[in-house]
Amino acid sequence: MRDGDQHRVSAEHPAESEAQSSPDHSPDGGSADGLPDHVVVFVHGMGKALKGGTLQEWAQPLMQSLYDLSVDRAGGLSDAAPLIIDSAHAVGESPEVRVKVLKGCTDGQPDYLDVVMTEASWASDFTPATPASTYWWAFATTGRVYSRSLELLWWSLYPGARTDSLAWWLRKALQAAVVGAVAVTGLVLIGASIVALALLVTLAQLPGGRFWLGRLVSLFADFLGDPEVWKRKPLQAAAMRQRVRDTLQRWGPDRDVPVTVVAHSQGAAICGQLLFQNRNLARVTNFVSVGSGLSLLGYAQWGGRSEDPVEDWLQNASGVRWINVWGKFDFVPAGPIGAKPCGDEKVFEKIYDRDSPGNGSRGPEEHPVYNRSGVIYDHIVYSQNRIEVIDPIAQLILPAVQGGVLSFRPITPDPRRTPHRVMVKSLGVTRLLAVMTGVLAAPRALTSLGTEQWSRALLRCDPDGNTPWWSSRLCSDKGFRWGELADLPVLIVGSLLVAGLAVYLLNGLVWGLLHSKLERRRIPPRRIPKSSIATLNVERRFGRAPGNPWRWVFWYLASAFLLAAAVPLSVFRPGPWWIAGYAAATGLWAVCFLGTKIEPLAARQEDVPPRPCHPEA
Repeated sequence: MRDGDQHRVSAEHPAESEAQSSPDHSPDGGSADGLPDHVVVFVHGMGKALKGGTLQEWAQPLMQSLYDLSVDRAGGLSDAAPLIIDSAHAVGESPEVRVKVLKGCTDGQPDYLDVVMTEASWASDFTPATPASTYWWAFATTGRVYSRSLELLWWSLYPGARTDSLAWWLRKALQAAVVGAVAVTGLVLIGASIVALALLVTLAQLPGGRFWLGRLVSLFADFLGDPEVWKRKPLQAAAMRQRVRDTLQRWGPDRDVPVTVVAHSQGAAICGQLLFQNRNLARVTNFVSVGSGLSLLGYAQWGGRSEDPVEDWLQNASGVRWINVWGKFDFVPAGPIGAKPCGDEKVFEKIYDRDSPGNGSRGPEEHPVYNRSGVIYDHIVYSQNRIEVIDPIAQLILPAVQGGVLSFRPITPDPRRTPHRVMVKSLGVTRLLAVMTGVLAAPRALTSLGTEQWSRALLRCDPDGNTPWWSSRLCSDKGFRWGELADLPVLIVGSLLVAGLAVYLLNGLVWGLLHSKLERRRIPPRRIPKSSIATLNVERRFGRAPGNPWRWVFWYLASAFLLAAAVPLSVFRPGPWWIAGYAAATGLWAVCFLGTKIEPLAARQEDVPPRPCHPEA
C-alpha cells in the first residue's frame, strides 16, 4: 500500500491506515511504476466550456491551497520547495497538470506527494439544443426551480425550534417578510422573463430578427441547452457520461490510485449517474459534488432502472465518499439531497436544527457553504470560495498525518471562516442599500441631465426643437418624479443604473479586494534573505500570518455604509421616511453576524431512528 492510499482512511481505523507506508513509494512523489499518488478530475457544469478551461479554473487555486497547506505542515522540516509543477498541458485533447507537494521528510530527505490534475470536458460531445427546444424545457422547469428556491430561502432564514422569546419571533417575522417579498418579486420577474424570452426566440427566427437577436438567443441556448439535452436526448446524454468514463478509466481499479472527482452543476448529475446507477463502470475514492444538479435534473433516460441517486450510491457505490457541497442561496442544488420518497425536508431540518429527532434520513455528507449570497451568482463561484471549498479539497489530497477521522472541513482552527461568512451575508444588505440609493438618486440625477451643459451637449439637446427623439424627455426643463406615470420607464432604468454602479463598486471592487486579503493564509515576504533558507525560518521564507481577519469585515462595512447610506442621505437630504428606511436597512447588518455557525452533516447510511416515509405522508 502506497502513501497515497492514506486518502481512503476509514472512520473506524484512521490512525492505523495513515501509519502504513509503502516500500515502493518514491521520495520524489509517485510510485516506482510512475503512477501518481493521487488524481483529481474536474468536471464542468452546464454552458460552454473551453478545452482546458475547467482545469485552469480549479487547479490554480487548488495548487495555492496545497502550497500553503504544505508550508503549514512541512515548511519548517526541509529547505525543499513546498510545491513543484512538473508538467502542465493546459490545452489540447487531454489537459493535465502534474505537481509534487511536500508532505514531510524521510531520513532527512524531502518526501513529496505526486498529484495529477485533469479534466473531463463533455461540452463538445453532443449536438447542441436549439433555442426553441431550450425555451420549452425551461418553461416546463421554471415552476419547480421557483418552489425549490423558495424552500431554500425559507430554510436559510430558519429561526430555529420554536420558543416564546422575542428574539425568535423577530427572526420568524424576518423569515416570513423576506420569503414573501422574494416570492412576489420572483413571480413577477419570472413571468416577465418567460414572456420576453418567448418574444426573443420567436423574433430571432425571422429573417431580420436573426441578425439582431440571433446572438442573444444563442447565449440563452448555450447556457440552458445542456440540461435540455441531458433530459430529452438519451444518446447525447450517454456521450456526456462516456467522456467522464474514458477519463476515469485511465486510473482504473487495476491501477490502485486514489481518485477525487470534483463535479459542478450538471457535471455532478453526469458523474452521479455514471458512478451510482451501474456497478463498476468507474471507480473513484472521493466524489465532491459542488452546486450539484442531481436533485434538479436527475438521471438521463435509458441509463439504468433506478431513479434514486442516494439509494444507488448506498447499494452500488457505498465505498465512494460522497461529499455534497452547496451554496446557501444556490438555486440549482437548492439545498441538500435526500433519499426518495423522503426528499430533502428531513435533511434540511437536521442541518438547521441538530436537536431534531433522527439523523436526517439517508444521504451523503452535506456541506452548506457561503459563496456570494446571490441566487444565480452563488452557483458560479464555487472555485473562488477558497475558505469553504478549495482549502477542504486540498485536505482530501494532503491529509494530516495525525490520527483522527478525515473530514471535508475548513482547516481547523480556522479564524477566517466566521468573518468570511459575515462578509458574504453582508452582500445582500449592501444590494438592498444600493437599490434604495438608486430609487432616491434617479429623479435628481435625471433632472440634472437637462440642466448641465456637458450633459446637454452629450444628449444633443437643441433649443430650436431639433433634439433627437430618444433624448427629448431628458432635455426638457420638467423634472422627474416617481408620481408621474410617464416618467416611470426612465426612472426605473435610471434607478437600475445607479444601483448597478453601486453594487459593482461595493460588492465587486471593494468587496473583492478586502475579501482577497481576508482569505489569505499568509502574507508573502517582500524579499527572502539568503540566511533564512539555512535557518529554515518559515515566516521569513514563506510569509507571516495575516493577522486578525475581522479588520477586513470592518473596512467593508464602513465603506458600504459610507457610500451606500451616508453619502446619499447627505447629498439628497430625503424626508424622515427615507431616513427610517435607511436605518432599518443598515440595521440588517447586525443580522449578518448571527447564524454563521452552521456545520456540515455527516453521511447517513441508515435512518436513525428507523421511521416510515411514504410519498403520501
